[in-house]
Amino acid sequence: MTSTSAINSHSTTRQLYGGAIACRIPQEYADVSDLVPVPSHQECWQDTASGALLVIEIVDYETNVSNETAAQYFFRDLAEPNGIASPHDIQFTTIPTTTVGSTAASSAFRSSPSTPTTSSSSSSSSGTPLPLGLPPPAVLCFGKGFQKIVQGKEHDALGNRRSAAAAAHWVAIDLGLIRLPNVSTDLLVTLSTPADNIPQGNPSESQHSSVFQAIFASIQIRDWALFG
Repeated sequence: MTSTSAINSHSTTRQLYGGAIACRIPQEYADVSDLVPVPSHQECWQDTASGALLVIEIVDYETNVSNETAAQYFFRDLAEPNGIASPHDIQFTTIPTTTVGSTAASSAFRSSPSTPTTSSSSSSSSGTPLPLGLPPPAVLCFGKGFQKIVQGKEHDALGNRRSAAAAAHWVAIDLGLIRLPNVSTDLLVTLSTPADNIPQGNPSESQHSSVFQAIFASIQIRDWALFG
């Protein structure tokens, strides 16, 4: 597996939401908003060669959803716009959550709990590097799964019409959620990558991809006024 340091060397720091959030995104990823309209609460970046799609989304904090089930909740919430028609077309594995201030995360935030930094020195219990600069009581939730995108989604994120053969296919979805109850916000990060088929019984498939880990760990919230 490619290391996150190697991926970072081929990434560029991108200013999101007018500079309120920054993160490192692979150089080959294009800003989808340069080609088609993107909702103001989303940032969408796509690798036009592989079809991988990164979406960072600001949504209202779901007070009725527990931290333990939040990743699964948002993963299943993606199923409707993706056109999922059958429970057989979705598979998901929850990866343990991490609470800012916990043993797993305390070393990452003790030195500067309110100032974003540019590197990660701590990992979640799943091994996913953590972004720095998040104050308690932030909670990080993770999961990975697969969804079969079915016919009816005639265009991809760039507006290109799909062929009939490409209209139904599996995608692997890395999901990370930064829960920020202090500003009533859930910050959802997903990386969707086309998959030839759904894997069976491979433990490594429940781990996040190196590309996702590098992106997620680099997230910096620079202007908290973004959240109102």
